[in-house]
Amino acid sequence: MNADTRDGRRILVVDDNPSIHQDFRKILAHQEDLAELDAMESMLFGSVPGRVRVSAFEVDSATNGEEGVRRVRAAMGEGRPYAMAFVDIRMPPGIDGVEATLRMWREEADLQVVLCSAHSDYSWEDLAKKLGANERLLILRKPFDNMEVRQMAHALCEKWELLRASHQRMEDLERAVAERTRALEEANARLLHAQKLEALGRMSAGLAHEVNNPLSYVLSNLRHVHRGLASLPCMDEGVEMREELRDSCQDAVLGAERIARIVQDVRLFARMDEPPREPVDVRAVLELSLSMTGEALRPGIRVVRDFQEVPLVLGSEHGLGQVFLNLIINATHALAGRAEPSIHLGLRRGADGRVEVEVRDNGCGIPAENLGRLFEPFFTTKPVGTGTGLGLSICHGIVTRLGGDITVDSTPGRGTAFRVLLPAAPSRKGEFSV
Repeated sequence: MNADTRDGRRILVVDDNPSIHQDFRKILAHQEDLAELDAMESMLFGSVPGRVRVSAFEVDSATNGEEGVRRVRAAMGEGRPYAMAFVDIRMPPGIDGVEATLRMWREEADLQVVLCSAHSDYSWEDLAKKLGANERLLILRKPFDNMEVRQMAHALCEKWELLRASHQRMEDLERAVAERTRALEEANARLLHAQKLEALGRMSAGLAHEVNNPLSYVLSNLRHVHRGLASLPCMDEGVEMREELRDSCQDAVLGAERIARIVQDVRLFARMDEPPREPVDVRAVLELSLSMTGEALRPGIRVVRDFQEVPLVLGSEHGLGQVFLNLIINATHALAGRAEPSIHLGLRRGADGRVEVEVRDNGCGIPAENLGRLFEPFFTTKPVGTGTGLGLSICHGIVTRLGGDITVDSTPGRGTAFRVLLPAAPSRKGEFSV
């Protein structure tokens, strides 16, 4: 191996005659300044005129077709493929040069091959029928001229390098197209989701308005009846009936109040106005939300804070407080029955400059089939009567309207992590705080 050879200048000679290998090495591996050949290469391939080039190649040998195929395969495995091969047609016993060429092309499709022969074993028509008429094949008759061999080597190695560069470029383009297609599909999916939310929000707003008015009358009257029953004088014959009526009335009040809370959530979800954006201390909002969880954060739950220094974010203090409170309460619900329940609150600045807030628990986790639906309106995994399925939809709407993102990772049985990414507030025009 020669340290002065360039990438793409590896040549394999496949021939059963040792003297042929010596001839090719003298012609191709000898380093000298061949002014005539370099001038021709400069004219053909755009090299700088007058530059002294090392015209040596890295030449390897194989004494039969099987060995040639093995060497091509090994070179591919090493990541240093051969650019071309001089292959003798006659190599008894074993496979001949034509079959060896077919097998080498299966290992390296771009390999440039020069079939060498002093006999007319195959006509060009026969070769084209067996190998296919393609641009990877040339014929060299023995005895060959030294200048012809070197010219072939230079031209075919240069051609191989151009083919490899073209393939790489095509792969890069295909990758870019795939990435652009994926980004477009994601954008279309987000747009469709936003359109669905907008339509559902408009419908919810009208429905909430229609339900809220009669519901207020029902609640008012139920409370009036409940108070009236409580103020009636005690009469032995009516005590049992009165208590039964009071219990029924109390159940009705509780049910109506739950409907009222659902209506309130729907009205909040239906608000399509843009939340105000102002510099917000996200750490202070997170601490406030934690303190507001009240009895939901029972004493057995360990809270771990991992707060790093972060800039102010551009957002709404009220809106973000609602988001963090909802995520923390959801985490406490997921911790029910866990032996060592814990909630991890993280605050850091990401590589893209945005501020990341993480709410992570070691709770029951979320099944994979439900992850894609968590932010859908009215979707919930909680038991009937304990959730409306609007909490995470509202959180998603608040965060996205503030220019941020909210994501979730979860492993059933191990826990869930929600991450809220928020834009940093500008410290002054054109800059962001650090």
